[in-house]
Amino acid sequence: MKRSKALVASRRDEITAILEVRGQVSVAELAEHFDVSALTIRRDLDYLESQQVLTRQYGTATLLNPFGRPSGSRQIRANKAIAREAARHVEDGDCIFINTSSTALGLLEFITAQDVTVITNNGKALMLEERQNVSVLLTGGEIRPPRASMTGEIAMETIKRVTAAKSFLGCTGLSANFGLTSATSPEPAINSVMLEHSKQHVILADSSKIGLTSSFQFGSIDEIDLLITDTGVSDDQVQLLKAYGIKEIVRVEPVLSRSEEHTSELQSPRTI
Repeated sequence: MKRSKALVASRRDEITAILEVRGQVSVAELAEHFDVSALTIRRDLDYLESQQVLTRQYGTATLLNPFGRPSGSRQIRANKAIAREAARHVEDGDCIFINTSSTALGLLEFITAQDVTVITNNGKALMLEERQNVSVLLTGGEIRPPRASMTGEIAMETIKRVTAAKSFLGCTGLSANFGLTSATSPEPAINSVMLEHSKQHVILADSSKIGLTSSFQFGSIDEIDLLITDTGVSDDQVQLLKAYGIKEIVRVEPVLSRSEEHTSELQSPRTI
């Protein structure tokens, strides 16, 4: 019985992970993927709908909260723009760290540099489409659903063997007084090691996270070489963060439409 419940929970976690990558998926596709009946998938979707993870339409399921972010179309667009801007800072031949942040993982979609190696403790990287110019290595470690984060000694030892050119890290909160913080206890230790073993530190944080402080600190503000955020951050906040040691801050405009995501004629980011 325990094994059966574990299998069901694991399948539901994977359904959520698939939706976080694709946004929408059909019952038929899920049934084929997991080799179970459509009725079994409908039960899983009913449960996930009751947990406000997704919404149901005829034959399909749609994620209510894309990439695990707080609801609100502006914030979703802001995170997309932040990920795209982050990808501009990846250079040919770079080895980079990416933590469990879905915004940070999202930059893989936009990398145009060649021969890039990504080392991440985000298990959801398995769900991404293969990119010819990017090699993805998972740290291994203890899996913690539903975020699919990999933590523990195995993950830490993998990271310690590498000196990366850059780390691209998301956070739950970033404040002048308390620096970089996370809401979950196992992940800050991994983030800290990524900072320690990378030459340049790039933080991806939308404006809703600026000024917030979560429970677990993993880095000081003067360790940040580049902060990529959105235009919701005020000039006063920018000046305060720079006064505390952030070297460079880029504010991007949220993506306005799907068509804009595929054109190069976008408004230039603001560099302070």
